[in-house]
Amino acid sequence: MIASEMSTHATAGPGPAADACHHCDTSVPHEHLDVPAVIDGARRAGRRRAVTMVAVAATLTVAAVVLAALAAGPGRAAGALGLTLAGYVAVASVGVVVAGSAGRRTSGSVAVLGAFLTTAALTPLVALAVAVVTGPGWAVALVAAATWLLVTAVAEAGRARSWNRLLLTAGDAGERARARAVADRGAPDPTSARWAAQGVLVGAATWLLGAVAPAVVVLVPLAPAVVALGARRSLERP
Repeated sequence: MIASEMSTHATAGPGPAADACHHCDTSVPHEHLDVPAVIDGARRAGRRRAVTMVAVAATLTVAAVVLAALAAGPGRAAGALGLTLAGYVAVASVGVVVAGSAGRRTSGSVAVLGAFLTTAALTPLVALAVAVVTGPGWAVALVAAATWLLVTAVAEAGRARSWNRLLLTAGDAGERARARAVADRGAPDPTSARWAAQGVLVGAATWLLGAVAPAVVVLVPLAPAVVALGARRSLERP
């Protein structure tokens, strides 16, 4: 059961009787938190963010494909779209396998981090494949960036749906999810920024590798290093 109210008490001493709380008849300064309202707000925010991301990404993908078809030809535009989609599916599949395999030997958080690092290392290879097969140029890179945004937005929508169900689930997993939602209330959510950065980086990598393919030997180790640095900063954040 989700408690209807939760109080956080400060350390200040009791005040006058006239200042007594109407909820619990105490004069100690504290806050009454409406947990169900916080949970509902978190669910609505996640759903709204996911819908916005998918809508924006779909619009950008259509625009990018049209521009690329005009600038580089329909074949190259379609090739970049298809290769990026296939590359994402392949990379995500490897990530799932890594997470499942590592999850049997270590903690869940370590397994997830391992999957993130693996997929980050493989992503430049997708950019290289797009650039080599469809040819270099900004048009191909633009399609790769927009397509990556679209598939990651769809994946985020799936995660948001699962998270929303978990917030209403009984048991320890649901309690931990609700506690996290309460703890994160009011804090800036980096999901959208990370999502946009992924698209920009994939597009930039595709353009760079179309011009200098050997740069992939730098990007493959650099990508997981950036992910690891971001994870470390998240852990250090109060």
